[in-house]
Amino acid sequence: MAHNHKTMPDEARSSAAVDGRNVRTFVAEEQFRLLVSSVQDYAIFMLDAEGRVATWNAGAQKTKGYSPDEVVGRPISIFYTPEDVAADKPGHLLRIASSEGRVEDEGWRVRKDGTRFWADVAITALRDPEGRLVGFAKVTRDLTTRKAAEDELRQSKALLAATLLSIGDAVLATDEHGRITLINRVAAQLTGWDDDDAIGLPIDQVFNIVNEQTRVKAANPIPRVLKEGVIVGLANHTALISRDGKERPIADSGAPIRDADQAIRGAVLVFRDVTDERRVEEALRQSEEKLRLMIGSVQDYAIFMLDLDGRVMSWNPGAERIMGYRHDEITGADFSRFFPSDEAAMGKPARELRLAAKNGRFEDESWRVRKDGTRFWANVVVSAVHDGSGRLVGFTKITRDLTEQRTMEQERVRLAQAQEAVRLRDEFLSIASHELKTPLTALQLQLQWVLVRVGSSDEKLVSKMEKAIAASKRLADLIEKLLDVSRIATGRLALILESFDLVEAVRDVVERVRDAATHAGCAVSITADGALAGAWDRLRIEQIVTNLLSNAIKYAAGTPIEVSVTQEDNMAVLEVRDGGPGLLESDLSRIFGRFERASTVSYGGLGLGLYIARQIAEAHGGSVVAFNRESGGASFIVRLPIVHGS
Repeated sequence: MAHNHKTMPDEARSSAAVDGRNVRTFVAEEQFRLLVSSVQDYAIFMLDAEGRVATWNAGAQKTKGYSPDEVVGRPISIFYTPEDVAADKPGHLLRIASSEGRVEDEGWRVRKDGTRFWADVAITALRDPEGRLVGFAKVTRDLTTRKAAEDELRQSKALLAATLLSIGDAVLATDEHGRITLINRVAAQLTGWDDDDAIGLPIDQVFNIVNEQTRVKAANPIPRVLKEGVIVGLANHTALISRDGKERPIADSGAPIRDADQAIRGAVLVFRDVTDERRVEEALRQSEEKLRLMIGSVQDYAIFMLDLDGRVMSWNPGAERIMGYRHDEITGADFSRFFPSDEAAMGKPARELRLAAKNGRFEDESWRVRKDGTRFWANVVVSAVHDGSGRLVGFTKITRDLTEQRTMEQERVRLAQAQEAVRLRDEFLSIASHELKTPLTALQLQLQWVLVRVGSSDEKLVSKMEKAIAASKRLADLIEKLLDVSRIATGRLALILESFDLVEAVRDVVERVRDAATHAGCAVSITADGALAGAWDRLRIEQIVTNLLSNAIKYAAGTPIEVSVTQEDNMAVLEVRDGGPGLLESDLSRIFGRFERASTVSYGGLGLGLYIARQIAEAHGGSVVAFNRESGGASFIVRLPIVHGS
């Protein structure tokens, strides 16, 4: 049977082949993308030609902490330490990768949370078929754990070598074949072999030992140590013959060196000559003498010995200074005399000795008594003393006078209590001020309403109402000041910045207080070089000016008040000058404290105006100072940074 085959056109076949390759390419790329995105242990991502992040896999998010939305499009410099960024290390690595095709680096990198990790980084340049650089592939692996382990191992090895090399005894170390791997300075001196000649030689060649009496070569302990894995001591009467033939009697032992799996990797031999041991014994005797002299010179601690019954056996100068007894007065006496009579009667001294004997040590803080009968607060440590066989032979007692420290601690507690009282006071002021504002506002409205209803029909009642309204205003001002003090004390003094002309604001305040100034006989003048624009909290700045002018009107009544606004560099300078009596030198800094007033003349008020003025100025980043003018009177200068609003 004939089959009818339709022939596909060449173009169709070509197109189908291309589509097939595209599909396969797409599938392969998709599989590769899925593979890369699922990798958790490696940060694998793409960079564009400028070094900005283009792709981000799960391993990158796990390693560096950024999500794709947070990092794509950002430069790789965010992963580098500030010092590497300053040295342009990211750009340097990209340039190398671009010119050489690939670059690899190990170093510190930075996660999103700012922590550092040790990374192995490989950067590969990516180019299109025409050879143009289109970006980079970057693979990062977190090696922090490995680096820490390597550093720890390196430090451990260095510490072991340093310890063996610096130890006071002679040390020889060998490998598992008995060949020398380390010889310290003391061993080199005793054997006559330095490390350059000794390293790698068999132990018998360097450590040549004989029996002192028979002169027969003695058995070297290292072979047995390596074979049996036990500690082997040298036989008695063993002598070391050095390279130059000098002979020294020695002692001590060899021990195996094991790895983490307990396999024997070598041996270490520690030895010393008897002459040195005798020198050590002599040094020990001298050390004990030095200890006796040291204890004898201690002045801040009472250090003495007691026998088993609690009688004083020794007495140092510190004990004499603290307790008041001379050595000849107290030796042989029962130590119970150092206790208050009621505690001694209850058997506390004997109980301390029983506990020290049972537990090895007893410590207590309580009152003790001096020779003159005065008491002092003492820290006392009683330690049991045993002889070489473990038998209890007495006690050491160390007493320190802590009376001064106890007093200081009590003062610290009292200070903390006082600070808590201040905190509670500020809290009370805040609550009370808030609670007073509402009824006071209602009272003011009622007074205004009554004044309007009365009109001018009853002049006496009108006068009383006006005085009541004035008193309510003063009370409102007082409450507002208390609220400001509360806000300042609790850190809630917030500023609302706005752009305005400082000169205009000062003029407005001057006009508001002009009637009060005229009534006090003060002519207020203002000078300025022109407008001075900036961004400040207008209400708070006006509060500063109002407080300073009110202060001048109160203390310098009958004298002119001069206000000036100038600019010095980037600072606005406001000065209020008066012709009053001035300030005492001791008041110049004190008057800016809470509830502080000048001590020259007695006036009413709580002493909060200048305190609030300074706090507002400092909240703006500025300052307020006061000084006396040479021509008489006081001057207050406010400096405020000029901040221009957006």
